Amino acid sequence: MMEQILGPTEDVPEYYVDAVRIGFGPYGFALEIGVQGISDTQGSEKAPTKRLALIRMSPQHALVVSKLLQKNLAAYQDRIGPIILPDEMYGELGIDK
Repeated sequence: MMEQILGPTEDVPEYYVDAVRIGFGPYGFALEIGVQGISDTQGSEKAPTKRLALIRMSPQHALVVSKLLQKNLAAYQDRIGPIILPDEMYGELGIDK
């Protein structure tokens, strides 16, 4: 059914991303996804991120996506094992452990 709505899946680009920026306003959320560039030399300033896609959604859709992602992360960790992040990352991102 989804293929009838969206067309053949072969036409959909596929990306691996390692950078996400999130923005929001009163009517929606935006996810800018991309890949981090490589610095020219050690100690040089951070290389810019190459934007691959900009995804926009309603606040309601963003909440559903967030809850589904949490559900799937929990299932992954139940099956595969815990995902370990460095303690410093939580502080840098301003999120709870």
